[in-house]
Amino acid sequence: MTGVAIFGFLLFATNLLAENKVDKDVVYGADERHVLDVYWNTDFKNAPIVFTIHGGAFKAGSKAYCNKDMQELYMAKGCIVVSPNYRLKKSGTPITVEDCTIDVAMAVAYIQANARKYGGDPEKIVSTGSSAGGYLSAQIAYKKNWQWPDDAKYKPKKLNVIGWFGDSPYLPAHVIKQVTAKDVPGFIMYGGKREHPATPAKQGHDMQAKLKGNEIWSKMVYIDAMGHVPARKVLYSPRSRDKATHEAFLQFLDMICYGKGQPEGGDVIEVGKKPSQTSS
Repeated sequence: MTGVAIFGFLLFATNLLAENKVDKDVVYGADERHVLDVYWNTDFKNAPIVFTIHGGAFKAGSKAYCNKDMQELYMAKGCIVVSPNYRLKKSGTPITVEDCTIDVAMAVAYIQANARKYGGDPEKIVSTGSSAGGYLSAQIAYKKNWQWPDDAKYKPKKLNVIGWFGDSPYLPAHVIKQVTAKDVPGFIMYGGKREHPATPAKQGHDMQAKLKGNEIWSKMVYIDAMGHVPARKVLYSPRSRDKATHEAFLQFLDMICYGKGQPEGGDVIEVGKKPSQTSS
């Protein structure tokens, strides 16, 4: 057997040994809600890291939000996936939205410090989330100064975010105003007539206008016939995803994670009543 053939055989054998793994309930802080799940492949090296942040009006939800379809989409693009819990603003507790925000920031800081354990690149973090999680993911992407709590183990000067995706994100004016020149690209998705009253598509248009005004790449998807958090059907599910939306999102990931391509930005994809032909 020649040297080239031996090398090829060893490479093939190594790929066969690669496997998807998950670390459940990794502790990133002192509270019982300060845990996260990490999904990765043993073959990953310097892989981008995608955070999937659950919604629930800051009062409900869990890291189980990151379902199999989400895991498969991101891991197929060579990305590690991280899904954190955070403290909830339940009745009778002193927890605030600011507490939820700092919790997720602490989770990102933890993964930045421990990325190599999972074959990840601590300089390449993608922040994503739905509804209230969309608010939190936007804060992770665009907030500039973090006041770390005394008990935070890791207190980086900045979070190494390279891109943001919001699925019906709650975007009050103070979040949008944080965007400044040279901030990270954003991909935004909203439902239409049945969208939640707290997250009207106007917030997405306002965010896109802010990004465009600062010469930052953006893409918005608007699905008039759908309601709140449409990404599960329109993007993540291989059974119902919209082809144009899926292809645009993969191009977005290639651009921010690997510097590949220069997809069109600043536009709005308007999905009809029925998603276009699915793409695998």
